[in-house]
Amino acid sequence: MTGDEKKVKKDRDPIMVACFIVFLLASCAVIGAFVYDEYVKTDNTLATEGSTVVVNYNGAYYAYYGEDGSVLFDTTYFSVANNTNVVKSNDFVLGTSYKTLSFVVGGTTVITGFGNAVIGHKAGDTIKVCIPVGTSGYYAPDTSVTVTSGQTQTGNLVDTLTATQFSDQYGATLTQGTYYIENSVYGCSASASYNSSTGLIDVRYNLEAGNTYTLVDDSNFGKVTMTVSSISGTSFSYSLTVSNYKITGENDGAKIGIEMIKVTLGTQSIYITSITDPTSSGTATSFEYKTVAEKYNAVLYFTITIVSVTG
Repeated sequence: MTGDEKKVKKDRDPIMVACFIVFLLASCAVIGAFVYDEYVKTDNTLATEGSTVVVNYNGAYYAYYGEDGSVLFDTTYFSVANNTNVVKSNDFVLGTSYKTLSFVVGGTTVITGFGNAVIGHKAGDTIKVCIPVGTSGYYAPDTSVTVTSGQTQTGNLVDTLTATQFSDQYGATLTQGTYYIENSVYGCSASASYNSSTGLIDVRYNLEAGNTYTLVDDSNFGKVTMTVSSISGTSFSYSLTVSNYKITGENDGAKIGIEMIKVTLGTQSIYITSITDPTSSGTATSFEYKTVAEKYNAVLYFTITIVSVTG
């Protein structure tokens, strides 16, 4: 190769570089247009019946998450679930894995009120929806019972529990012999005996007539005490007193809504939902409770953030 040839090639190099840059810019413009058409527009897709929607959410009772009086019952955010400053519901259980929720609008993965809330919204939107008691939320046949303060009720001195029930209540596993319980669900000591023939566990409560026992004393929800009036054979008579409750403002006539208080009575759990005519000392004259799980037949407040919408 001669010196002139080298010079010619050298002179052409800047031109080639410039052409290459122009080509790159044009390619980027084409790619950019493709990205805009295929992704940005898709992000603007509105959720409709049949769409697959991915969301994050917080579910609360009494008010939307972050507002005064709200009580969290479900979330997709670990940071929220693990925050000890956030008041959690009675049945809230801290999980080990939190992730977004995917569902088809109109399907059966989520309750109707939740699924319908995202219709007409796109990725990036945050929706607040209040779902009233009814079939659009967690619905079950009404199990409400009204009890007058001081009304006599009857309980069992001995309850038979499955291994799972025993573990849930006392955090222990019993596969043989007996087990001493310092503080039972009734606020007294008890003894547990394993029945090898049935695999069940008998729990005997050490209750005494005339004594008052504290069943619940939670600063977030309230206090429930039980006064034992008599003991006969394998049963006992008692009355409940509800105090220190938190009023929610969800009133129905004479009934004053309170933040639900979960009370375990032997093998059954009840959820006190309202009181009537509180005394000057703050003790309910009567109260209403339900036996279905906490989230059923309750007003639900959801804050939903849409991550993506397809279809």
